[in-house]
Amino acid sequence: MFKLKKTSAETSGLRPWIKVLRTSDTGLVRKENQDNLLVDSLFDVYCVADGMGGGAEGAMASEIVCTTMRKAVAEVGTSFINKMEAVALSLDNANTTIHSYARNRGYRQMGSTAAVLVFDGEGSGRAAVCHVGDSRVYRVRRGLATPLTRDHSVGAELFDADRDHPLSHVLTRAVGTESGIRPDWRKVDVLPGDRFVICSDGVHDVITDTRLGFLVGYGTLEKAKERLAAEVVKNGAPDNYSFILLEVADRK
Repeated sequence: MFKLKKTSAETSGLRPWIKVLRTSDTGLVRKENQDNLLVDSLFDVYCVADGMGGGAEGAMASEIVCTTMRKAVAEVGTSFINKMEAVALSLDNANTTIHSYARNRGYRQMGSTAAVLVFDGEGSGRAAVCHVGDSRVYRVRRGLATPLTRDHSVGAELFDADRDHPLSHVLTRAVGTESGIRPDWRKVDVLPGDRFVICSDGVHDVITDTRLGFLVGYGTLEKAKERLAAEVVKNGAPDNYSFILLEVADRK
């Protein structure tokens, strides 16, 4: 029913006002890639989904999230509010699909994270961030990476995102693990020259926010992508790692 992505992927966005590059890789330890990406440069909607549940089930869960979202956004046009509503509805529908699929097959755990960035439009100066789980969205401005999401995990909610705590990766929310879903939303300002990073925990677990800002905040976007991927591999790449880099055109 759903095609499972097994290899890394890289592509550039088509819209002139936002440049987009993406990478998704299995990493150096895992045997399968359970991450999936949505890069919709026509409607300016971008998502990183990190599947959980092991093997094909995790990959299928993240694919359901991205496929459902792509279809929902394509049906509503370019209105900012409509796109946000389509993303919310798609996550609810994906949650129902994954939860029912897992229950019918007796899977004990099957789900996915989702980190979504929705741009209003060229020159509008605003975007919306939506997330469930521990995939993240960052805004990089003048070399400083600011997290726009807060992980839905026991570690983040009880221990202030202590990455060394044994409960840091126990998720409190995910798409498909419960009968209902509670995504968090926020609106953020967008300036020409801003860069955004949407990434799975395979990236932010091995790179600090400060280091992320340094790697992504200067030079061409192509070089930034190369530096970021190389840094993950340098630090062992113990998990699947996926990220989408976006750069808002500077009209100066």
